[in-house]
Amino acid sequence: MSQYLWCEDSGLGYRFWCALCESLHPEITVESKGNNSRLRKAAEKIQDDGNQYFILMDTSADNPDVLRENRKLQQDTAGKNNVHIIQIHSFEFALLSFRQLEQWVFAETDELRDKRQGLIRAVALFVKFVTDGGTGEELSELKALIPDSSEHNTEQLAGKLLFELTRNTGFETDKGNLGKCFIVSCCDWTERAADDSCGLDHNRISAETKARMIVDHSILKDAFERVGL
Repeated sequence: MSQYLWCEDSGLGYRFWCALCESLHPEITVESKGNNSRLRKAAEKIQDDGNQYFILMDTSADNPDVLRENRKLQQDTAGKNNVHIIQIHSFEFALLSFRQLEQWVFAETDELRDKRQGLIRAVALFVKFVTDGGTGEELSELKALIPDSSEHNTEQLAGKLLFELTRNTGFETDKGNLGKCFIVSCCDWTERAADDSCGLDHNRISAETKARMIVDHSILKDAFERVGL
């Protein structure tokens, strides 16, 4: 029997899931299907072939395209016992929900921590909003705390918050870059400058430990446990 994790991401998300599985589930082969429509169509074709398939599709509730494909995915895979759907808002949200994110990114006396207190508060509010299913009014109030975000949906907002919080650190994650410090052992970040510091400087940990901590202390724990991972 083979095991596969299929995702829609072809960029940062794909690299993140590959790193996570390499550390925690090396028996699982990670494959990108390019977008959520192709992912859903690939899942539709799965037969009872003795393999197990874990399907990762984003579930941001304010994106109509995502909701439509998610509903079709549920319908197309109903009754397939070898298909397991992992539902999370987005990989960016998984990292934002990591309860030790602030402690990893910022050293205790890092001036960046002080400068980004507003962002830290916005991240906490955003995680609560998505987790609890907030109202449109609450979302508008949240966007007011984040510059240039009035037209963003929650998936775009998650990406913006993660970038702004991690900017100019080894964890910096934007559209083209996944922060190396999320997925490599301390301190294997080759671009590190002499004055760079983080919250793990005095407690350096391996890539495998990082992956386990991110899963165990974020929304991924429940999402993975629901499908037997």
